Amino acid sequence: MTDPATFALTQLVPVLAEAAMFATIAAPGATRDAVEGILKRRHEAHVALAQGTSSPRMLESEDAWIVALTRAIAPIAPPVWLPMADVLKQKVTLEVGARGLRSFFSSKPSDKEVQRVKRLGALAVRSLRAVLSADGLFDKVERRNIAALIGALGLPEDDAQSLLDEDPISVERLDIYGDLEVDVARAVLSGAWYAAAADGLDPREEQVIRALAVKLHRTPEEVEDARSAANARAETGRLIGLALVEVVRTLLADRAAGSGTDLVPALGRLAAPPRYHEEVLAHQPGQGEIKKRYAGLSATDRGAVLAAAWGAALHEDPPLSRRSALRARFDRIAAELGDEGGRIRASVEGPIDEALATLASGMR
Repeated sequence: MTDPATFALTQLVPVLAEAAMFATIAAPGATRDAVEGILKRRHEAHVALAQGTSSPRMLESEDAWIVALTRAIAPIAPPVWLPMADVLKQKVTLEVGARGLRSFFSSKPSDKEVQRVKRLGALAVRSLRAVLSADGLFDKVERRNIAALIGALGLPEDDAQSLLDEDPISVERLDIYGDLEVDVARAVLSGAWYAAAADGLDPREEQVIRALAVKLHRTPEEVEDARSAANARAETGRLIGLALVEVVRTLLADRAAGSGTDLVPALGRLAAPPRYHEEVLAHQPGQGEIKKRYAGLSATDRGAVLAAAWGAALHEDPPLSRRSALRARFDRIAAELGDEGGRIRASVEGPIDEALATLASGMR
């Protein structure tokens, strides 16, 4: 018979692995910090799960799970795949003051901070809606991304709900009041372009974005630079998605269908822009050197792919014998991609082990 504490920890392993996968895809280049940060910020939710409270799961309620984890990681590393992530990077979120590192000193943001986030956050959300609505009705991913952005702002519940319930506002009706920091204006512009590029740029979206750029007082050069950067970002997301699907399918090739390979579609959808979902999810491991197939990815992005793949390997809480076999296979794949498997594994395993130990210490 398994004691209750061990059983609860066993149930938590896939939850922690899912958070780790989310963090590694959200923040290439900051794997260990991102994984540690999101696990610490989700600690209370994990304690509640151990006590029988339900919580969104990756494979059961994907959209709600993404919204919840986006909010958790917002002050640490806003997800690279989220339109308007650059706005969050400009400290346009109350999550930092509410539950971040600063909570050790002050758990309540100042009134000035609250008003700034309300004003600039609303501008980002309304700009995003204006772009996404230009080519027709919102689809499921677009609605989820808007909800994730609003959640990541960390606004009071009533303000967040009001913003979520708003209808699209045309760019001409956007009210840009107060001081608009140059970096925030640029971030809104880049987020608008990426939102359009992620699902395939439509001329109607481009027209809205160019009108938005005028209201933001951005130069023609800035507009074109942001457009090019958004397209490049979408192409990088495509490569990350393809590489991630290939590495996970190779790593877990001996698993029976449905026992873990169902992680692949969820990971592919998370990593790749919507316009490439069909291509990415149909992708199978190729022939020849894997590093050559993904030569367009930076070392940082390849490391993120590997880290997410190791999170997928840990999802089933494999016994030591199984983990040893996975480790050998993973290290070979990492070497083929030009990285060191042990370093990647430690950046994912270490924070998960620490989180489990912390949870275990609170159990009797």
